[in-house]
Amino acid sequence: MERILVVSVNWLGDALLATPVFKALKEKMPFPYVAVMAPERIREVFSENPYIDEVIICDEKMHQKSLFDKLRFARMLKRKRFDTAFLVHRSFTRALICRWAGISKRIGYKRLKNAFVLTNTISVKTNTLHRQDYYLSLFERSGIPIRDRAPQFFISGVERERMNIVLEGIKQRYSFIVGVHPSANWELKRWPDESFSRLCDRLIEELGCGIVFIGTQKDKSIVEKVMENMKKEAFNFCGKTNLKELGVLLESMNLFVSNDSGPAHLSMSMGTDTLVLFGPTSAHITGPRGKSVKILQKDVGCKIPCYKLNCRDNKCMKYLRVDEVFEEAKRILLNLPR
Repeated sequence: MERILVVSVNWLGDALLATPVFKALKEKMPFPYVAVMAPERIREVFSENPYIDEVIICDEKMHQKSLFDKLRFARMLKRKRFDTAFLVHRSFTRALICRWAGISKRIGYKRLKNAFVLTNTISVKTNTLHRQDYYLSLFERSGIPIRDRAPQFFISGVERERMNIVLEGIKQRYSFIVGVHPSANWELKRWPDESFSRLCDRLIEELGCGIVFIGTQKDKSIVEKVMENMKKEAFNFCGKTNLKELGVLLESMNLFVSNDSGPAHLSMSMGTDTLVLFGPTSAHITGPRGKSVKILQKDVGCKIPCYKLNCRDNKCMKYLRVDEVFEEAKRILLNLPR
């Protein structure tokens, strides 16, 4: 039996984009044992996935912070006797840990500093390639065909039943349920708070929508600011769900409106109509894919993607008007032609 370790990337959206590899590995090889190595915060991306036999938690900022901890972790991996490691994460440290663990075949992206810790390297251009194609190419160029590229996220019946009870009262009160995520992992990717406030009020007043805000605990201040500037009532689920519960929440919505962020990818994975507001990043490189996804992005003459974190005007987000976003949301909810 071939024993395979997939070393995952760290972020929710990126991890979801790479999930098709597990089914592909199971289809390619006769009865392989497939494990994934990932940080705790995205464990639930992989849990309950029938194509994954084990989730191994590795978090260099916490449990594997010191050299001693890394060596101890490598010894633990060595006892598991993996034959092959696919390093979707480009980290030198994780590649080195796999070498210390005695994994004989270590497959990763060609980088100068990883040269001596990898046994097989794949050279891929990244400047125009969608992030999912970049991740999956590591496997495809290693002889693993990936026929189904749809991200996969699995939820138990217990979790779905528990959240549906919570949502039952909201569903009865409103014509539509619209989820909103006003945060992002860096500030320049955020549509202005006041724009979200105005959009949500219009969705409630003109279309009878129930607005449900989502996010992590650290997003609470952003959500609270948006809600304070609203005239109408909304529901705040920020910091109140784990990832599986969030999946059920998103699955129950008629529409999800979000900045470029991990929850937008999760929404798409759940099959929910998803409206994503892009600014400095490129939808062609990092955007969620699928028929249920609509991208709104303004051409303001800037080079995209743009990583100028000291940008002062953030016009790529500010020039996206509330009217534009509302009309697109309305079209999706009412199933109107473009």
